[in-house]
Amino acid sequence: MRLRIATISAVAALLTVGMADACFAQQADESGAGASLFDSRCKSCHDPAIGRAPSREDLAQRTPESVVQALTAGTMQPMASGLSPEMIGLVATYVTGKPLTQMADATPAGRQPPDTMCASTPPIRSKATDWNGYGATAASNRFQAKTSLTPANVGRLKVKWSFALAGGRAGQPTIIGDRMFLVTFAGDAYSLDAKTGCVYWRSAIGSPMRQSPLVVHRPGDTPSGWVMYVGDFNRDFRALDAMTGKEIWKTNLDPHPLSMLTGAPVIEGDRIYVPVSSSEETMGALGSYSCCTFAGAVVALDIKSGKIAWRTQLLDPKPTRTNAAGTQLYGPAGAAIWSQPTLDAKRGQLYVATGDSYTEADAPTADAIVAIGLADGEVRWATQVTRDDNFLIACGRTRGVNCPLGEIGPDHDFGASPILFSLKGGKQIVLAGQKSGAVYGVDPDTGKQVWMTQVGAGSALGGIEWGMAADKKALYVAVSDSIAPKDKAHPGVYALDPATGEFLWKAPAPSAPCGWTTRRCSNAQSAPVSVIPGVVFSGGQDGWLRGYDSKTGKALWEFNSAGQTYATTNGVAAQPGGSFDHTGVVVSGGALYAISGYNGATGAYGNPLNVLLAFTIEGK
Repeated sequence: MRLRIATISAVAALLTVGMADACFAQQADESGAGASLFDSRCKSCHDPAIGRAPSREDLAQRTPESVVQALTAGTMQPMASGLSPEMIGLVATYVTGKPLTQMADATPAGRQPPDTMCASTPPIRSKATDWNGYGATAASNRFQAKTSLTPANVGRLKVKWSFALAGGRAGQPTIIGDRMFLVTFAGDAYSLDAKTGCVYWRSAIGSPMRQSPLVVHRPGDTPSGWVMYVGDFNRDFRALDAMTGKEIWKTNLDPHPLSMLTGAPVIEGDRIYVPVSSSEETMGALGSYSCCTFAGAVVALDIKSGKIAWRTQLLDPKPTRTNAAGTQLYGPAGAAIWSQPTLDAKRGQLYVATGDSYTEADAPTADAIVAIGLADGEVRWATQVTRDDNFLIACGRTRGVNCPLGEIGPDHDFGASPILFSLKGGKQIVLAGQKSGAVYGVDPDTGKQVWMTQVGAGSALGGIEWGMAADKKALYVAVSDSIAPKDKAHPGVYALDPATGEFLWKAPAPSAPCGWTTRRCSNAQSAPVSVIPGVVFSGGQDGWLRGYDSKTGKALWEFNSAGQTYATTNGVAAQPGGSFDHTGVVVSGGALYAISGYNGATGAYGNPLNVLLAFTIEGK
């Protein structure tokens, strides 16, 4: 069954209907239409909240525009199947208690501030200090060796400039020379001046994006010789001219209507490799939906043309049983790949870490570390670490019609990229951190587990949520334990010996004040870690960002991003900060870049924008 998916342009049309229509929608909701639609489509997951789903209280903190976005182009689009734009507007105004507003430049989450364009457009020139893609290197170690930031001066970091981003979440930036490239959940791709925050170009893609772009020098492929590669939530993967933002080619990577592209791409030779993830686990309560048919995949494309070279699907769904509504169900399904693959050119393979299973059918590549051949897409080995982690939303206290048989969950996906680490003596090991709170070391040749260390208690929101980091000596692990039992939770940052998994030091997250008042505010450390020589950076859901001594775990610097507002370069006079979650800090030269604010399952819901912060020593 293919679901009708509204486009961003349709959302924009809804948001610009005018105040009279918005008032009409509010008056109509007084008759109970919005409440009735919420009860039939949304209540089973949100009232009371199940798993990662936000509660009614949390939804009330959002803007109605962000609710419209979630129902039309985000993860909740299946729940809005068959609803008209007017009906979606009624749900949004009912659940938030706020009217939709008329905007000249509308986005699903609010008004995108106008661009402050750069006065000139110098050529793109790479530097040794570049941070390209999510993991910074092919090994996905999130390590920046070339920087003037040190343990001695990191305590003097201050905000130099800031930039407001619509969408409530955004992709981690890429830095090439003095250029920054990034995308937003409101559907825009950007190139900024990394020194000042002015805009070189903005390209309206029109679909939510949160991938970290990859920017590559490809003489002859564009007039400038530079290409930016990025994917979106409609499964479209694009090559853009990095100098202008103009589209070169576009390829749709997956036919499944609920698949999406979240993990960053990687390049080896003349091919680019893209992971595929999904929102199908939201389908537990919709009896008319044939659940579940998505299977995580990796797609290899020709880098020049965008033509698919091979596509490897990690599961093969087949008909299983019917649900109580008589709808045919399928399985196995799931094994979404949320994060950037890790390249191993020496062995001619890449490593991915997969998400959970959606059905009770055996899914041996779910919750697994998988090695895939670069040349042919063949699965060389798969090491499953959690079996029968069968999970759908709406399968908690209430039991949706599509729920897996037997025990549900515990929803212990891998959301973090594996790291390929070189040990002393030249031997290598693959390191992977799971939402269970466990970190694994496996043999890259066989997939055999070498060691396992339980770092956090684990939960549906981590454990290890979005990423670890490694320099040449240690593995650095941030632990969320966001919804783990309080007496068992261990949020914080930890250093492990990559050879053995033994703890080198522990830095529990301190309790600190939050810059907002919603109940979902904690000191969980779910954002990916980043490391430079001597300093480990980790952001928290409470909006605090810290730099730790890589030898001892002692905090050298901390900054409360949500405890103040910012006058942004694109004209927002008092933009607040928020939580740190699915993006980590990026370091290039003497600057550190971080995105504060994440309007997702764990963040501060009242802020419809993110703020991109650029730090330098003394803000100079």
